[in-house]
Amino acid sequence: MKHIAALGLTLLLLATQSAFAGSAGDVEDVYLTVYNGNLSLIRELRSFELSQGSQALVLDDVSGQLNPATVHLSFPEGVDFELLEQNFDYDLVNTAKMLERFIGREITLHNDYDGTRMLVTLLSTSGGTVVRDSAGQILLNPPGRIILPAGSADELLLRPTLSWLLWSQQAGRQRGEISYLSGGLDWNADYVLMLNADDTASDLEGWVTLTNNSGTTYKDAHLKLVAGDVNRVREELGYALNDLAGTVAQNGMGGGGGFQEESFFEYHLYDLDRPTTIRNSQQKQIGLLTANDFPVNKKFLFNGQYGGDVRVAVEFTNSEEEGLGMPLPAGVVRVFKADSKGQAQFVGEDRIDHTPRDEDLSIYIGNAFDIVGEATQLDYTDIGQGYTQSYKVVLKNHKEGEDVVVTVRADIGGDWQMDRSSLPWQKKDATTAEWEVPVPADGETELTYTYRVVWR
Repeated sequence: MKHIAALGLTLLLLATQSAFAGSAGDVEDVYLTVYNGNLSLIRELRSFELSQGSQALVLDDVSGQLNPATVHLSFPEGVDFELLEQNFDYDLVNTAKMLERFIGREITLHNDYDGTRMLVTLLSTSGGTVVRDSAGQILLNPPGRIILPAGSADELLLRPTLSWLLWSQQAGRQRGEISYLSGGLDWNADYVLMLNADDTASDLEGWVTLTNNSGTTYKDAHLKLVAGDVNRVREELGYALNDLAGTVAQNGMGGGGGFQEESFFEYHLYDLDRPTTIRNSQQKQIGLLTANDFPVNKKFLFNGQYGGDVRVAVEFTNSEEEGLGMPLPAGVVRVFKADSKGQAQFVGEDRIDHTPRDEDLSIYIGNAFDIVGEATQLDYTDIGQGYTQSYKVVLKNHKEGEDVVVTVRADIGGDWQMDRSSLPWQKKDATTAEWEVPVPADGETELTYTYRVVWR
């Protein structure tokens, strides 16, 4: 990329030649890779008008939150150049910065009411304006508009600016690539789950919400989103850009907004197959996926030891066999259902983590109104090398004409066994006993059980 004989020769050239002004042209193509957690990789293809020798290049349309340590400039093979110095200026013009520059200097106060003007010395801008008039009096927050001399903002920037001192062997127009990591761009996933009338099937829509607070607009950007937990050292962005390259294998179902899902390292990447413009200070929503009429299971859950409310969850499997199968980025699932008049009503929401294909999801959406549970500890017996405990669970179903099944769970630690149970049960895992308890419409069911814990 560069073949400079010695840095000393370069410095000699800089000392004996005047710097030629170079031109960094407009962005021809921009590629955005946005990660969860306020991090993005930005790649721009630009045309540069290079001069032979040393020159200054200025880019005033970069992200205001770029990490200068990650900036990388490259040209095609055969272009010999040396990037000698880089500056990132972000001291943008605003009221506070303008006034700070005039502390200890004279400014003019213009009274719009009577048209008079007064020359004062600005003493402080902290917590308000403090000035001294010509008689030596100190005035706090005096009335009037502050007028500064012409050219006061010349040293301040209107936009974040990246500038380089560059030495080039060749002259002429060259197409180069700039890449850097930046904050200010973030994304998250949102889902809408629409249940059918009997809660046995659902439709799912996934949306990407992209937020741009980077300080610049990306026109016709090629957008990719990375879902996964990317490690960052002390929240710094400075790791090698070359490590972001990799081999991908395309999978998954088609997205409603044109996203194609790819496996990428130990993450998942979602590639939008059309350019999109992302304006500064904008939230943009793009369709991620759609799935229709896949099976779901509504479950009622109750704690068989501590009681509480009967929780309601909707469960389904993210598999191609069930009509899904795309790895789902973390986000909020909002659940809706049509009422008797066919109008969709909100019934609850839950947050899901990054979910691979073929994994089960359980969406907790609220507590049952018409199903009531009560758990009572009946007995505790110390047996020397352990203990036994007995519980009674009463479940009441106040629904008319609808039988339900409530999943009752008990968390039991240690080496345990079930001594007695009035209903069939199963050992769900090493610490969980589970019952599927049928409760008739407008009726109730009682469950009693005793378990033994042995200390070894």
